[in-house]
Amino acid sequence: MPRRPKPLIEQRTTRTALGLYGVLLVLPTLVFAWLHWRELVKTQEAEMAAVPEEAADGARRIWTSMQRKLDELVDAESQRPFTDYAEYVLPSEPIGDELRPQRSSLTRGKLPTGILAYFNFDRSIEGSPIDVFVGDDTYGRKGVPESFQPVIEEFRRQRPDPVRIAPLGPEGQPRAVPLSAVALTLGDGDLACLNSCSQYMIDRAMTVRVDPFRLQFFLDSEGRPRAVASRRVRATVGPVDVPADAPCLAPLIKGFHLQQGFLLDVQWLLRELPFDIASRVLDANQSLVRPDTSRTMDRLDSRFATFYPIEKLGFETFRPGDAKYGALDVEIDTSEIAARFRRQKRNLLAVAAMLVLTLATGMTLLYRSVDRELEQARRTQNFVAAVTHELRTPVSTIRLHGEMLLDGWIEDEEQRKEYYRRIVRETGRLSTLVENVLEKSRLKESVSEPVAADLSEVVRRLEGDLTSPTNPDDLAFELAPNLPPVLLTHEGVSGILSNLVENARKYAPVPPGGEPILVRTSWDGRRALLEVLDRGPGIPDEERERIFDAFYRVGSEATRTATGTGLGLHLVRLHAQAAGARVSVHPRPGGGSIFRIAWRPA
Repeated sequence: MPRRPKPLIEQRTTRTALGLYGVLLVLPTLVFAWLHWRELVKTQEAEMAAVPEEAADGARRIWTSMQRKLDELVDAESQRPFTDYAEYVLPSEPIGDELRPQRSSLTRGKLPTGILAYFNFDRSIEGSPIDVFVGDDTYGRKGVPESFQPVIEEFRRQRPDPVRIAPLGPEGQPRAVPLSAVALTLGDGDLACLNSCSQYMIDRAMTVRVDPFRLQFFLDSEGRPRAVASRRVRATVGPVDVPADAPCLAPLIKGFHLQQGFLLDVQWLLRELPFDIASRVLDANQSLVRPDTSRTMDRLDSRFATFYPIEKLGFETFRPGDAKYGALDVEIDTSEIAARFRRQKRNLLAVAAMLVLTLATGMTLLYRSVDRELEQARRTQNFVAAVTHELRTPVSTIRLHGEMLLDGWIEDEEQRKEYYRRIVRETGRLSTLVENVLEKSRLKESVSEPVAADLSEVVRRLEGDLTSPTNPDDLAFELAPNLPPVLLTHEGVSGILSNLVENARKYAPVPPGGEPILVRTSWDGRRALLEVLDRGPGIPDEERERIFDAFYRVGSEATRTATGTGLGLHLVRLHAQAAGARVSVHPRPGGGSIFRIAWRPA
């Protein structure tokens, strides 16, 4: 028994279930994509929010390294005795009673990196001379003492700004220094005088307080930046008991208040040092720039952290605003973050597009599969209804007439023969139905190989089989002579014509004296055409492709009146495909249809 086809309510339920399945499949995908997108956005926002702190951290690493380097320089100079701030100094190991001074280390050798010159002057004496030391010519001095005299003089004249200058800070611890060393440092270089007074200085010391270095920054009269490290050196006791008539010992008698230190190289401090440190401590996407080169319109994809080296390094300033001099920016290029976000966004969109395409394709294929199944179920339902009708009618007729003949109800010989003829006709109808079903199965499995032949000649041989014995005038032929040979099978042409002619007779029967069904052949320049033309109701446009499907019939089995199973036109297409031909249906001018088969040339 054939499988019971789904009723209409079950078909609607199937489509509803398919729709719900699609929603359940697509909805989690959309939620996942949205969550992933939100995570990308949040990650980018978090990275962008962290940029200012990263820039500030980069600035902190730079100025702390600068502070460390500057502290090392100041600490090294703090170890230098204040007595070295003179042209001559005493050797560490004196030789006898006579003073044998030697040149100070400040006048010999190369100056340390970052120092332009050393200076020394007595603050207790108004207008006292300033001693400037710049190293030895042999090692390439950075200048001559005279070039730095005005700078140190201007530094001496500076008056502190109480807002910006720090307290004086802790004082140095008192220390005992030999009188001879102090006298040589404070003297005017009169070695003869010092040697003549050496007996007064032997084994005698003076208590001196040397304060720590302090850092000061100012702009000179020409607006050039100057940085100075200086310290105070003071005697902590009263006048020393030495001869008053020795001019070289006068400072020991009157006391002294020295200001000594060194002039820093601002170019090294504010340019070379920070950029050298930045090249070592900053990350790849970070850079150190000056503000005048960083905040430009073409660098909108960067973030900055500004710091002021003078302020961070603890320099005292004498005028408002000097602490902001030499500002530097740590710049972080955020273009990589933006580029990475764009790449991730493109990747997400690409994956989403592929996923949408895959889902759409899958849903489309699934929908088509379900639709084909539903359509096949409908066709099967039509086929079952048609076959049931086709089988019930002849079987009932055969049984009725057979029983009547068997029981002897029919005594008239002519009527008995008519019953026999009806039994034979209905038996042939059943046989045709079975043959159609078997032919469909056979054409799906194996077909004969097409051969080259004259289409008109093959059709001409079939004229007798196609002509109806009861109405021979309902069929006419127009066969073109001398057609080029085409690839066909005799069985295929016979099956096509028999089904098309039978179909025309069923749906467009020719009344007596009416226009007959026309079978004609022709050549369109590329292919040989076999056409069957009728004057039936025609085929709607939307049905012209579907009528060649198996078990498909226009309309419903419950409403159509013509008998059939929906296999005839399907067999026509199968025969045509087996020979490589194309079948189509077209409206006929004046009404009706044209069934056309285009054959391949040999």
